[in-house]
Amino acid sequence: MNKKIAPSVVVGILTLYLLGYLTMILTGMLINIPYGIKVVLGFVAVIIMIVIAALIYTLIMRFKEIDKEDDNDLSKY
Repeated sequence: MNKKIAPSVVVGILTLYLLGYLTMILTGMLINIPYGIKVVLGFVAVIIMIVIAALIYTLIMRFKEIDKEDDNDLSKY
């Protein structure tokens, strides 16, 4: 259980940071700016959402890896 704390904290902090950044970008799209800049901000927002999804997927894979891990690996050598 202790091995799951650090990855959870790191992914949680990164996700909160990226969600804050995403909120700022989406809020920035509401003001009166040229359409081209809004398109670029939209692409950046999509990229940030993909990164958040990748972080969560990686965390789930790490949890599965920790669950399968043999606690007595050193006895094999």
